[in-house]
Amino acid sequence: MSRRPMGSLEAAVLDVLWDSDDPLKPGDVLDRLDIDPAVAYSTVLTILRRLWKKRLVTRSRVGKAYLYRPTRSREEQVAEAMADAFAAAGDPAVALGHFVEHLSADQTSALKRLLGRRR
Repeated sequence: MSRRPMGSLEAAVLDVLWDSDDPLKPGDVLDRLDIDPAVAYSTVLTILRRLWKKRLVTRSRVGKAYLYRPTRSREEQVAEAMADAFAAAGDPAVALGHFVEHLSADQTSALKRLLGRRR
């Protein structure tokens, strides 16, 4: 049996939540998960609980079930991960330079526009 990479289930569950306009019950998340091999309902509950403890999702009780919703957008989450990665670098400026080297022309233009707004 092959193992999934660490954090891949959390990422898949967050993707389901980000793709929904409404908060979801664990069963709804399970139904929308597109992963192979499939996971059990109890696994989805465990992942949602972990995400809640990490404050990546909120939950509200409706009847006997909880409804889950992400605390921030996919883009906000990516931005935070990028900031954490730069902060973890020995020399964040060098890491940023390597990052910028890999940007497309469109991404470089967008970055220039955003930096222009900060001035």
